Amino acid sequence: MNIKNLIKKGLRHFGIVTFKRSTNIYIPEDESYLIVSRLVGRVDPVVIDGGAHLGDMVEKFRVLLPQSVFHCFEPDPVLSEVLLDKFSGSTQVNLVQAALGDAVGKATFNINTSRPCNSLLPAATESIQAELKPLFQLVQQVEVDVTTIDQYCRENSIARVDVIKLDLQGYDFLALKGAISTLEQARVVITEVWFREVYKGSHCFPDILNLMLAQGFFLHTLCGIHYGEQDELIWADAIFVKQSHATN
Repeated sequence: MNIKNLIKKGLRHFGIVTFKRSTNIYIPEDESYLIVSRLVGRVDPVVIDGGAHLGDMVEKFRVLLPQSVFHCFEPDPVLSEVLLDKFSGSTQVNLVQAALGDAVGKATFNINTSRPCNSLLPAATESIQAELKPLFQLVQQVEVDVTTIDQYCRENSIARVDVIKLDLQGYDFLALKGAISTLEQARVVITEVWFREVYKGSHCFPDILNLMLAQGFFLHTLCGIHYGEQDELIWADAIFVKQSHATN
């Protein structure tokens, strides 16, 4: 269960609706990979999966496009073992126990009560709704390797990346900064965006939007938009498409 489903389940327990339902208007997050599969324009896309967690993206996306090749990044040592067991023997799934960022090195990784809430950034618990705070309680800190998408592609002679998916709990902007060269030929990017600082030092939606516009992408849609108790935006999945690809 990813962080969005986990939080929705927790909020429903307290009688809180986490998104607005509007027929033919609201796009649920479950449809995001279907949208990406239609936009990418290839039957055999190469996919970067940042924040692979339990491999949900791989399992869902390769049903839609079975010839896809995945490069999955997960810094959590426990989740990395799960991924290794799940996809061992698959020549289409490459697993990397590392976080993604804008520089290569080491960093402290925060493991929280709810592992989908893990992040390189500490949680801004003072701004999190009271009902959700138990999910973000720090349990352990571990040192992890950090790489960039550009560096990984250079080291492994990956000449083509079609899709970049990021679910990095506030670190998505920095991972995109570490993928500037890869973004030159990527077709579709799906990334988590936050509209408020749930993690300390995180970059919110305007920063990611401006970066992607500067790299020649346009915002195609937002999926799974989540709201707080006062109808304020909290987070969503943003799908960006390369301008040149959309016009082909």
